[in-house]
Amino acid sequence: LSLNLRIQAQPYTTQPPDAVVTGVVRVTEQVKLPAEEAGVLSHLAVKEGSQVRAGQQIGKIDDREIQLQMKAASYALGAAAKRANDKVDIEYADAGAAVAKEDYLELQETNTLADKAITDSDLRRAKLEWRKMELGGEKARKELEIANYEAHMKKAELELAQLAITRRNIIAPFDGVVEELARKQDEWVNPGDPILRLFRMDTMQVAGAVEQKLYDPHELQGCKVTVEVQMARGRKEIVEGQITKVSSIVDLSGMFGVRAEVANKQEHGSWMLRDGLPATMTIHLGTGGTAAAGVSQKP
Repeated sequence: LSLNLRIQAQPYTTQPPDAVVTGVVRVTEQVKLPAEEAGVLSHLAVKEGSQVRAGQQIGKIDDREIQLQMKAASYALGAAAKRANDKVDIEYADAGAAVAKEDYLELQETNTLADKAITDSDLRRAKLEWRKMELGGEKARKELEIANYEAHMKKAELELAQLAITRRNIIAPFDGVVEELARKQDEWVNPGDPILRLFRMDTMQVAGAVEQKLYDPHELQGCKVTVEVQMARGRKEIVEGQITKVSSIVDLSGMFGVRAEVANKQEHGSWMLRDGLPATMTIHLGTGGTAAAGVSQKP
């Protein structure tokens, strides 16, 4: 006998309550800005705690030598471009070939009117002069083509010099705060050496964990959150955000991680939310892109 058992999942009849999670505020992004070229750190415009804007130049490695190389490459490109656009030799050769051709044809016609008026030797020399001018035109065209290649090469050399200068500029990749300086101005740096550590502060994360037995991942993904952050002297700040990550790992205690992103703001010139602040996050179920009441299944 065979016994077939079918277990049919039944939807929850009620939506579970909003999840209240104890969490902590974290920076969304931090980076150790490295030196890309070797040299002396000739300029460093920030100190620890400085606020910077995306695209701001915050330091520079000595580039005086490469600046001179770029200037030389610029002059070389200008000269190469002039040669690449100079068609005088072609025009002269073409004009000479046209004259030499007419001279040769006139000599042939003279011989037709008066037999042996022009010697064969003179005719050969005239024909050779015509061919010489034609070859001169071909040579001038090839030289112009080579000059164009040289101009492209000089342009590439200029672009390489410009890139080398760019790589010596230390640029902030995002709005943030300088958390730590690893090098000082006038120190020598090598490629890859960290110069400073930068925290992104305009958007922060709130990380916490929920019980697996109470919530399924799809119920939480993309949901809106309200975050209460503990500030100094018992003051609390309320910020809004959205769940951006639900962990695929359930730990031994039956908990899995969730993470939300919230917008930060400045207060008296300083960022209000900082890494490590305690927070309480309320996840509003049914507000996510894939979350909906009655979707979860149970046997």
